[in-house]
Amino acid sequence: MYAKCGVLVKAAQVLEDLLVRDVISWYTLIAGYAWHGQCYEALECFKQMQGEGLYPDLVTFLCVLNACSRSGLLGEAEIYFGNMTRDYGITPDLKHHACMVGLFGCAGRFDKAMSVIQTIPSCRNPSVWLLLLGYCRKWGNVKLGRVAFDSAIRLDETVAAAYVHV
Repeated sequence: MYAKCGVLVKAAQVLEDLLVRDVISWYTLIAGYAWHGQCYEALECFKQMQGEGLYPDLVTFLCVLNACSRSGLLGEAEIYFGNMTRDYGITPDLKHHACMVGLFGCAGRFDKAMSVIQTIPSCRNPSVWLLLLGYCRKWGNVKLGRVAFDSAIRLDETVAAAYVHV
């Protein structure tokens, strides 16, 4: 509650006062810091959590990637995204991939965004393509925007958001 309300000092104090801290209590604080634009504090919490011997899960990594995304930390996000599988044996899901596509799209790094999309196993959801389409519109990348539009429509021809972005 404190983290969602932006009272992060109190949220951190509640975490500190817990007799037993688990991954959920840590990623709640990480998410709060990320949501309120305090990326470095979020990443520091992530390190502290690991220092206590706790291993991150899917949600924790989503919070960490979100923190990096909100602060434009492309390099750090790439490292954390790679560490998910390599160091923790966690397979990123569609939300993790979408976060990375959004991060790269926002920065105009369409080569990186496309490489992330190509690693999504059998994605039947147009959301990632719509995300990319929005950034193509922002940056004026008509050629890739057409690819994103066609891909989104191929997955669901009734998705109105694709037509709005065009």
